Amino acid sequence: MGTKELGDLGERLACEYLVKKGFNILGKNWRTRLCGQVIFGELDIIARKKFKFFTHADKTIHFVEVKTIIGSDDSFFPEDHVNYKKQQKLKNLAQIWLQKNKYPQNIPHQIDVIGILVDEELRNAKLHYFGNVVEG
Repeated sequence: MGTKELGDLGERLACEYLVKKGFNILGKNWRTRLCGQVIFGELDIIARKKFKFFTHADKTIHFVEVKTIIGSDDSFFPEDHVNYKKQQKLKNLAQIWLQKNKYPQNIPHQIDVIGILVDEELRNAKLHYFGNVVEG
């Protein structure tokens, strides 16, 4: 399985997981590049909890980074690849997305990570979801 296929598989599994957990997917693979600035990159998934009739709706927007690797070693997880530098980039991209989509900058939002470990031999995957991984 190639890198692109692996990434697509991981994002598909992550979207399925989020939908099962009650999220609406607002966007996938959102890319930006600002002229004259070094801020460019991609947000894998943008999601928000579904609104439920007659209940208090969580308005938090979730910017979800998906990391997928092939392996069967439970001591190494794909989410370990989301280091401080990547977290800061995701934080900046989230702010740009909010601005471009005309959301107020103070709307509740967070950066989440989904790590997926694919075992090709057993034809299964382990998914780990980490909410709100980036501080302020």
